[in-house]
Amino acid sequence: MQPFLLLGQLLFGKLPFCSLIGGTVGVIAGSFLGLTMDAMMPGGLSAIQIVEAGLILALVGWITVLVVFGLWLRYGLAQLWWPAAINAVLTAILTVWVNNLVHVTVLAPVIGLVIGLLIGVILCWFCPPFARLGGWSVTHAR
Repeated sequence: MQPFLLLGQLLFGKLPFCSLIGGTVGVIAGSFLGLTMDAMMPGGLSAIQIVEAGLILALVGWITVLVVFGLWLRYGLAQLWWPAAINAVLTAILTVWVNNLVHVTVLAPVIGLVIGLLIGVILCWFCPPFARLGGWSVTHAR
């Protein structure tokens, strides 16, 4: 167990909290999309289908984030409700769109992770400085 914790700390330890939420949603969206990508039409998805699939995957990722981070890790649902929803919608739709362009099933979770981390970092710039440093999330978590 220690090597996994060390690897996780090495890869994701310096990232802001928002990017971890985005990465979680991205992996979920990419994994579910990757599982169904081969069953889709060879031409890919239309723009409407990309948005629909993104919203469905955003809902799944958002609920997962609320349960894992909000309840199990005790960061609180009130603090995560809206920021996680915005993060999930942006991450999932962009993950579906990029994976529709690339269309490589095996890379779908990795693409989702990278997109989620990047969107989380970008969204973190819009947070107040104390939230970026983990002030509200850490003090409410403990």
